[in-house]
Amino acid sequence: MVKLDTKKITTFGAAVVLLVFLHYIGLLLPAENLLTRVSRPLLSRMYSVSSFFRKTYNAEENQTTLENEVKNLKSQVNNLIVENSNLKNLEDENQTLRDYLKFFTQNKEHYVMADIISRGGVDSDTGETILINKGAKDGIDIGYPVISGQGIIVGKIMDVKDSISEACLTVNPACKIAVTVQNQDKTSGIAEGDLGLIIKMNFIPQTKSIKMGDIIITSGLETDIPRGLVIGTVAQVNKENNELWQDAVVEPLVDPNDLTIVSVLIPN
Repeated sequence: MVKLDTKKITTFGAAVVLLVFLHYIGLLLPAENLLTRVSRPLLSRMYSVSSFFRKTYNAEENQTTLENEVKNLKSQVNNLIVENSNLKNLEDENQTLRDYLKFFTQNKEHYVMADIISRGGVDSDTGETILINKGAKDGIDIGYPVISGQGIIVGKIMDVKDSISEACLTVNPACKIAVTVQNQDKTSGIAEGDLGLIIKMNFIPQTKSIKMGDIIITSGLETDIPRGLVIGTVAQVNKENNELWQDAVVEPLVDPNDLTIVSVLIPN
């Protein structure tokens, strides 16, 4: 057991009481002022060092907080971009379906709607083609017209399987369609793709009048394609005096790259 030194404790207590008394009556003031002046630079330096470390810590903490906030904001922006894209796709699809509904309500046609599931590139054999997710079991057959939501013919079926079909687009050289000009002469000809880029209307008699801006429609001379489906407008007329026929460049009203849903008309 540790024994307390009563004498030392008494002496220490008396010293403390004495110092308090001397401070109270002001006798220690010169010594206190001197001590303050001597210790002030050291205290100031210690305060500066502690302030630096505190600021550094706060800056690092703020940087970490800011980086986390930036990550959260980026994540929110990405989510909004995805949601906006989904809404835009849904809006486009709904508009396409409304266009189809309007066209078929007005024309009383039988049809099969289909999604485009694949596209063929432009080459010397097949040209521009699309693959759709409907086929023979849905009533589709070779030669049936493929249309967009506005009722514009964009191609025709060239191959059919049980559940899928392949269609050549109007810009495909393999896609030949009997057409006529909506003019006074009702000029007829054959529309076919050219290099997978444009449509040309060939075999137009030299004696027939055709001009830029004329509307080209299907003539109804093909068994499975009804008359009156719009294919495009005349963008250029090529006429040579020494030739038997003239031809015209037809500008499609629909960009094939914009198609995601099409319909196949089923003959009555």
